[in-house]
Amino acid sequence: MTSEERNQVRPFIIVGAGAAGTAAAKCFAAADLASHTLLLEQHSEPGGSAGYFSRGMPKRTFDAGATQLIECERGQIQNIIYSLAASENQPSPEELFERIPTITQHWEDGGIKIILHADGRVSWNGPRQPDAHEAAEMKRLEKFISACHAEAGWMWSLLRQIPRFPLQSVTDVARALVVFLQVPFFKKCTFPFLWLLSCRQMMAFYGIKKGSLADDVLSGLLVDTTQNTPEKSPWLASAMGISILRRGIFRCRKGMRSYFRPMLSSFIERGGTYKPHHAVRRIETVASGFRVTFEDTKNRTTTTVETDKSILLNLTLADMTGGLVPEKDPLRETRVFRRWTHIAAGEKCWGAFALYALVEDKPEWPDTPHYHQMFARQSDPSELQSSLYVSIPARNDPAQPAGFRILTATIHLNSTIVSPQQRALWQEILSSRIETNLAARLSHTESAVPETFARYTGRRAGLVGGFPLRFGNFLFFANPSTLRHPQIPGCKLILMGDNVFPGQGVVACCVSGVIAFERATKLT
Repeated sequence: MTSEERNQVRPFIIVGAGAAGTAAAKCFAAADLASHTLLLEQHSEPGGSAGYFSRGMPKRTFDAGATQLIECERGQIQNIIYSLAASENQPSPEELFERIPTITQHWEDGGIKIILHADGRVSWNGPRQPDAHEAAEMKRLEKFISACHAEAGWMWSLLRQIPRFPLQSVTDVARALVVFLQVPFFKKCTFPFLWLLSCRQMMAFYGIKKGSLADDVLSGLLVDTTQNTPEKSPWLASAMGISILRRGIFRCRKGMRSYFRPMLSSFIERGGTYKPHHAVRRIETVASGFRVTFEDTKNRTTTTVETDKSILLNLTLADMTGGLVPEKDPLRETRVFRRWTHIAAGEKCWGAFALYALVEDKPEWPDTPHYHQMFARQSDPSELQSSLYVSIPARNDPAQPAGFRILTATIHLNSTIVSPQQRALWQEILSSRIETNLAARLSHTESAVPETFARYTGRRAGLVGGFPLRFGNFLFFANPSTLRHPQIPGCKLILMGDNVFPGQGVVACCVSGVIAFERATKLT
């Protein structure tokens, strides 16, 4: 390997062009600071765990991981971030975001199919009629979803104010107080009480018992949002997660590439420097600030860049504490770095097994994008007992061949090591689960395991999700995000993405990117 050292200085460096990194880059573009900013990405394409890839004949483009977006309507936070400093050829939000009107949940063993509608209705669409007990469960479920929607409304509206957690400065405290004052009086009276409750406790209040059909429905939604069980999920966070369908779930027309590419174009058009195929190898403290060493993975050359301002890191805590910072660097002796190391050792992210396939379009399917959650069969291996999430684009989406729909399916894994034999078996089992529930045949099927995601995202062990949301890392207890230089005021490392508040989902990562930008520039 050849090595070429070029000393450069940049006020702002962004590491990682995932959802958080591209949102931060958008903010730098909107603030006319793009020309002072360097964005590094180790992959050939942006997006990170929400990235994309294309395949040959027939040509199809798949979203590699995340396919859902929320807060995409006019005035909502995802729409606002996307619309900042719009690039010259950027599609309008109305052209890009397509709403998903239903989530269909399938229990093959019980002959049950339930449809959750965007207006809050819950309907039964299984091969058999519900009995009296199941019908009563559906009514309780509707009432609980309605309560979640009502409770989460004020929280979603406050998300636009982007409160900063954890509180790390006097400015953060003042901003949190301003945001809190916007909460209606009756919510202020109940907020401290509700913050202490779990989702399970609220479900019990509405008569939803553990192990019931309604419990299965809600637990399935929480695995996709808080990534935790009802017992461990804070009620306020759960209400936001369960209410996302009524709030609005969207897919991007042409997939996530049509979201990330315009975001980058805006940054580049305003003078930002974007370097794909550049992987960060070392971050160290120097007298003048921080020094970043990164490698051009195509040409095998290395470059160093220094900054006396800020480095915005779209990395996991495990990657940040696992070797990027040299052993004797003073950063490792700071309280925040020790806290990061402790969290990385104790918390557990999740891996994923994914299927990508074509499925012949069916006339009875809606023209719109649709989303399915398929629960395991009793005969499935223990590793596949989690529910399978299946996302299908709109009929006229140009990312797919005529007459077909592309299909992305993902399932959570606790294990990060999958043998070739397991991979082949799991692909067969999950393909069967999809084909049975959709009554359709898959073709051009391929799979991805944690090792695949490790190569694709650069994340250690291929972990594709953030930490499960629980009381210990929620709101005021969120993971710290800022590590200051020992000698230079205003020079800092700022962590963003799904390992810090607000955590999971593309919109949450985007908000963390906005917060990182504000912390880096002291702009609000």
